[in-house]
Amino acid sequence: MRRSPRLVGTVGLLILAGVLTAVLAYQAFDAARSQRRTAESTLNDYAKLADWQLTKQTRNQLLTQVITSLLRSASQVNPEALSKSALAPTEVEDIARQTAGWCGCLSGVKYFFRYDWTDGTLRTTETDLPDADLAWARDTMVAYAKALGPLRDPQVTTFGAPDAGPFKQLAVILRNDSYAMIFGERNKKPTLVVFVVARDLEKGLPLVTYGYVSDPKPFLAPAFANIRGAPGEPSPLLPPALIGQLPIDSILSISVTTPAGLEVYKSPGWAAPQYSAQDTIEKQFGSLVMKVSLNNKFADVLVVGGLPQSRLPVLIALFVIAAGLLSVALVQLRRQQELARLRTEFVSGVSHELRTPLAQIRWFAELLHMGKLRSEEERARSAGIIDQEARRLTYLVENVLNFSRTEKGQNRVAPAPSDLDHEIADALELFAPLARARRMSIDTRLEASAVVLVDRDALRQVLLNLLDNAAKYGPSGQTITVGSEISGDHARVWVEDQGPGIPHEDRHRVWEPYVRLNREAESTTGGSGIGLSVVRELVTMHGGRTRAEGAPGGGARLVIELPLTHDSPDTSTPSSSPSHVQLKAVP
Repeated sequence: MRRSPRLVGTVGLLILAGVLTAVLAYQAFDAARSQRRTAESTLNDYAKLADWQLTKQTRNQLLTQVITSLLRSASQVNPEALSKSALAPTEVEDIARQTAGWCGCLSGVKYFFRYDWTDGTLRTTETDLPDADLAWARDTMVAYAKALGPLRDPQVTTFGAPDAGPFKQLAVILRNDSYAMIFGERNKKPTLVVFVVARDLEKGLPLVTYGYVSDPKPFLAPAFANIRGAPGEPSPLLPPALIGQLPIDSILSISVTTPAGLEVYKSPGWAAPQYSAQDTIEKQFGSLVMKVSLNNKFADVLVVGGLPQSRLPVLIALFVIAAGLLSVALVQLRRQQELARLRTEFVSGVSHELRTPLAQIRWFAELLHMGKLRSEEERARSAGIIDQEARRLTYLVENVLNFSRTEKGQNRVAPAPSDLDHEIADALELFAPLARARRMSIDTRLEASAVVLVDRDALRQVLLNLLDNAAKYGPSGQTITVGSEISGDHARVWVEDQGPGIPHEDRHRVWEPYVRLNREAESTTGGSGIGLSVVRELVTMHGGRTRAEGAPGGGARLVIELPLTHDSPDTSTPSSSPSHVQLKAVP
């Protein structure tokens, strides 16, 4: 079938529209994905900022706790009178609890100790400690102090001291790297050793080390509580302008682990670390791994405009809708093209159907007009043919008009009680000349004797269409059988031919407009394709039904069913009544 350039162009434009829709959908998806990546990168940057602040604040807080608890003891060491100035572990404990008791960081201390570098002696506040635990504490502390190495050009350090005026010059070196806290594992539990190394001014070598061994969690908890801030107070981890009045614990979660992976601190409400950052603090603070994560629920607060949601489902839905609309448009175009073809065939078929009787009428009318018919018998025969073809032409025109009114929804019927068998007989009388012209006979089996509520003109058109269909698709010389009977509350009328019949799968299609079976389309049989469509429409408007069956002799049987009425037949109503009522079609 040849396709018009306009149709090809329209299909091309629709396909182009589909491609553009797909491109725009992808662009929107890519833009949303890029926006989300930017927002997630911003949240990760906030996590890095908070983690950097956490590391810095942790360093300051822990150094403050160590210095506060051990500075006073270490600052009293005098290299020139070491034996007298060195404090016993119990004295170190007393001073530490006095100076650092406010922070609560010493609640988990197991014992205090003093290590003398001159003779390698380790003294503790507990006398029944396992040798392995003492050896671990000593080896950990000694290894760290030796790694410090001797100092070059040591400078004198001054500290404020309550018992020696506003400033006191120390006889030992106490720098920030002199204070340390080292994590280890004892009996499958994390253990912390905290100490300060006092070095002499001359050579910078260790003299005395004071310290204590503690459970890490009680020691770390006060530091991180100060970092998080009191309820209602701003936290130093994120700018107040960013988080507003929201409590920091609802936005940030903190996790602290040792290098071995032992968890030593976790803030309340730890969230899944989707947006997180981590850093490792210096060795003197135990090389703790500091990890901060942002709570996903507050991502919209931290990012201007909120965290973009994935638009993929919406875009997929829109693309599917667009693809569906495109498919519908293509199907409609296909149907439009098919409808145009069917209408072309319809016009051709109707023209052919009308041309035949018109040619017959014109031919015999010219013979009569020109006086070329010599006998009265020939003139009577010609007049009969003219009348026959005029009836056929009227029937064809009425068929087209009925179909046109049906398509516009303007078809109307004027139902009246009628004797069904009488109406069938009238229709057969009208069709008889056409049947004789085709050398066909009609066999009637009218057994209904029923009264039906019908429009007589419409019923006559229905019967003529059924008879014409049987004559058209049956062989020459066949016998067409017309019958009627009562079936429940309906009267059945059928017309049988002796043709090839209708395949079972096509029996519902023959009632549709423009439909011709493949074998009919390939044959020379003419037809407009609307006859049975008009039949179904008119029967449906009367509340009846239509169906196609196989005839006992192998041909086709077309059946209509009309509802019965108990009224008496109306013999006064003419065939064409001007008083019309519109009946709705019953599906």
